[in-house]
Amino acid sequence: MREAMGGSLLLYLLIPIIILFIVFIGFIMNYSAAYRAGNEIVSQIEGNNQTKNQCDNINLQVVKEKYHYLETPVCKCLENSKGAVYQISLNVSFELPIIGKIGVYKVKAETKTIVDGTC
Repeated sequence: MREAMGGSLLLYLLIPIIILFIVFIGFIMNYSAAYRAGNEIVSQIEGNNQTKNQCDNINLQVVKEKYHYLETPVCKCLENSKGAVYQISLNVSFELPIIGKIGVYKVKAETKTIVDGTC
């Protein structure tokens, strides 16, 4: 009887730890997809040699296909004396079977100062 109790106790302790580990790995994968998508958007903005607002020129189809990031990023332009800086904010969402979609964290990316850029 002791062996059966020990085995079931071990099972009850091990299963929640494994579930937490799987949830953590899933969150890390979604975070890395959002981080890479943010870097791609920053590269698109910095590679575009226009001086107007470049938040409209983001090719989201490339981001969706290449990095599997399906949400819409938030792009904000900040002007300073030298030019413009673009801040990109991406939500890291995670979907659990019983609870549903959870937006836990935001990934932020920022471009270098684009000289003579305007918002």
